[in-house]
Amino acid sequence: MKKRSTKQSVTAASSAGVGERITAGLKSLFLPGGLVLLAALAAAGTGVLSSPVAARLADYAPVAILGSGLLLSAVFRRSRLFFAFLVLALAGVTITRIVPALESNEARRIIPDAVTLLAVLDLLALAFLSERGIISASGQRRLALLGAQAALVAILCLPDVSHALAHVGQDFFTVDVLAGSKISQPVLFVLLLAAGVLAIKLIRQYQAVESSLLWAMVTGYLAIKAQPGTPAPAVYFSAAGLVLMVAVIETSYAMAYRDELTQLPSRRALNEALLQLGDTYSIAMVDVDHFKKFNDTYGHESGDHVLRLVASRLAKVEGGGKAYRYGGEEFAVLFPRKSVDDASVSMDLLRRAIEQTSFVIRGNERRNIANRGKRRGGEKQTSVTVSIGLAENRDSMGPEAVLKLADKALYRAKERGRNCTVATRRSRMAVRPGVLGAAR
Repeated sequence: MKKRSTKQSVTAASSAGVGERITAGLKSLFLPGGLVLLAALAAAGTGVLSSPVAARLADYAPVAILGSGLLLSAVFRRSRLFFAFLVLALAGVTITRIVPALESNEARRIIPDAVTLLAVLDLLALAFLSERGIISASGQRRLALLGAQAALVAILCLPDVSHALAHVGQDFFTVDVLAGSKISQPVLFVLLLAAGVLAIKLIRQYQAVESSLLWAMVTGYLAIKAQPGTPAPAVYFSAAGLVLMVAVIETSYAMAYRDELTQLPSRRALNEALLQLGDTYSIAMVDVDHFKKFNDTYGHESGDHVLRLVASRLAKVEGGGKAYRYGGEEFAVLFPRKSVDDASVSMDLLRRAIEQTSFVIRGNERRNIANRGKRRGGEKQTSVTVSIGLAENRDSMGPEAVLKLADKALYRAKERGRNCTVATRRSRMAVRPGVLGAAR
């Protein structure tokens, strides 16, 4: 009966978190790129840039923003963003400087199509590539590819070539809403398909770079289809650069304050959070049971999978807690304005959820066959457990003292047999029946 109640509690907690995850997914999809786009639409659609001074500033804004983005992404070694900035810069120069100077009507129609298609494919490819450096062999190949694309656009600008390709990119059917667009329907189809792929990728898991590439793609398209000779193209190219700039800042922050393996806030972020706590708070220390033995048995790759699995559960802890990677197989969870009793309920519910989660180890990850778990063909199914120690701030002890008490409670949980939760108040350990798991 008690086991069924526990499962029902875990299921209810999971169901309650579905709505939160959907909301978080939509928020991550539209922020901050959506806000930047709305600001660009407002600036381009109103008379705010009608004065000569404002128009001149808007004209030089893309140069300043995209140039700064190239510099910052190079300094912080964000190669994907560097090439995204370069793609936008090449597209901006072509659309705002070269296309207006073309005499051939066919060239003025073909070049925006070609630039849009190449930029969309480039940005989509960057979303699925990894960071490989700018001056590395991979970076040099990417630079060579962009150079080849620039040469192709230059060839398309030739009157004879553009005239021969005048039939390329014809619309399939008439759509009133697209009547004023300078981009052909086949290219628009590719754009919508690429944006849909990125949107699905972001909803499944938010990534700052992928989000910026999506909104740079959309905003860049608006820049290319905007009326030439107005501030609109410069405004949209500036907005696309700003979106990428936000990603540079966000990823640089993540390098310092987010653990790369688990994607939880790092020890540095924890230290800063400890300084901002008030008088009432609780701290939980979490340790993966028998982690060294697990690593020795199944290998470090499986050990990393375990840490990611535990971290993914900790990231969804209820009761107002926030999880951090403390180091190794240890994690810390802060509960601002929560007593140790309140925090214990949330942490023990989470402990039981981790215990009930199956972990599959594939055949090529195993080192020792004769170990715990049930074999499933070429796979092996096992589970992991965690021990938890909790403490709360009393008499203004300070974060360091509370951390030490939580650590003592953690060791007490290990002494009790692991896979349990132990809370301490000052120097006294407390086990509350019905809330804290029994030692095994």
